[in-house]
Amino acid sequence: MKTKKIISAVIAGILATTAVVSVSAATLTDANVDGSTEVKANIVDPGSVSYVITIPDTADFGTLTQPESIETDNYKFYEFSVEATKLDIKSNQGVTVYMKDASSADNQFYISQKNTETPFTIAYDVYDTPVNAENIDRYEAINTTAEPGQYGYHLCTFLYGSEGETQPVTLALNQNALFGKALSDIAGDYSGTITFHSALFERG
Repeated sequence: MKTKKIISAVIAGILATTAVVSVSAATLTDANVDGSTEVKANIVDPGSVSYVITIPDTADFGTLTQPESIETDNYKFYEFSVEATKLDIKSNQGVTVYMKDASSADNQFYISQKNTETPFTIAYDVYDTPVNAENIDRYEAINTTAEPGQYGYHLCTFLYGSEGETQPVTLALNQNALFGKALSDIAGDYSGTITFHSALFERG
């Protein structure tokens, strides 16, 4: 699976080792009695931080199927993980990850029919745990129970020392939304966009 990486804008200076190598030299002679030498040094701020959070490049429900009945749910699932790939942060810091639909006006998540003037739109839910047809009734989607903030719904927080840890995410689309629709009207490709936001914070 291809991934994208959220990288902090604050990088911990220039990471380099210094070796004693003579790159160039000047000479003093009786014809050139003066010269100059540039004196250099480097100080790295130990308080600077950086982090890398890996998110999926795409999430594909595949081919949806119109159900013959809506007496039971007919879910399609897509699972992925958000990973704390790199955490060069202080011991009292953490990185919080939020997610939201990029164009939703009601804080829900949607995919919409492409290349049509009046697109059909299908809602789906987001769970912060592995979910399938057998256990979905035991969990609540974050977009139905939580209150979104400026950057959307809180997904997870990676604290100092949790580098390499992952947060499971499950997208669940109930195909019952297709029931009774004319396939000629709703056929085609669908897409939507989830926006992720990361934020560094300090614990008191």
